[in-house]
Amino acid sequence: MVKRKKSESGNEDQPPTAAVSRSADIFAVRNRGKLFDVLIFLTNIFLMQLLVRLFLLIFRQASAGDVISKALLLFFYLGMLVLPSVGAILKRWHYHQRIKKLGEKEEEGGWLPFGCIFIPFFYMVVSMIITLAVALTFLDLFPDSELGRTGSGVLLGFGLIYNIFQTILVFRYFSPPKRKPKSEFLRDPRSDILGDLCIFLNMILYQVFLNWGAMVFPGFHEGKFVDRFIPLVVFALLMYLTGRIFFLVEDIRHPRTLLTILLANSPVILRAVFAGG
Repeated sequence: MVKRKKSESGNEDQPPTAAVSRSADIFAVRNRGKLFDVLIFLTNIFLMQLLVRLFLLIFRQASAGDVISKALLLFFYLGMLVLPSVGAILKRWHYHQRIKKLGEKEEEGGWLPFGCIFIPFFYMVVSMIITLAVALTFLDLFPDSELGRTGSGVLLGFGLIYNIFQTILVFRYFSPPKRKPKSEFLRDPRSDILGDLCIFLNMILYQVFLNWGAMVFPGFHEGKFVDRFIPLVVFALLMYLTGRIFFLVEDIRHPRTLLTILLANSPVILRAVFAGG
């Protein structure tokens, strides 16, 4: 975590119009979290139904025995599992360089965002759910075969170990590096952008999975409004924060952050809840 210092350059004396102009610059690095929310919202509005229909088509073809569809499904789950750790590696150096330039003090134990020890635990739980899906997909890819049974078991065991490793790697992102990365690419600004793309793609996969789950699981669209609404909101936000956490540390103090996070998830929540009505 970081502790903000008061500006010593007199920025607080700047006219209100300048502050409004800065906050409105959604494409600035400091506003990447809000840009992330807006892009996810627009994807949910304009592209998500198409992506979910494509996912359902691949899922049905995989269930019918199509090997290519099963392989695509497997790569889909692997992307959900691996992309966060790739993004954490690519973005870590640049994040802490921004903190230094802003004159912010990094507190001890910074790898625990907001000082909450439960966040890594919940993050690992979500990753384990994905790992289970990967193992089941591999088992379905080779039904009634020793390779399928053995391979799914190996994937499940490897995935559980990888979940622990990935959780450490992702939350290590918040701890300042002791030295410069040896790789020149990791110091290049392009790696930061590539890391953002990895996290964005990962969240798109998560949103497809969430929208699909909201359609097929009765608990999300059947029964009383409250019984549908609360579990879906909790599950949606829990999944969303696994990717948003990379940006949340930098804008958690902004009053509009919670609103943009809810905005990003509102289409899937409203679509599932009111469709059940």
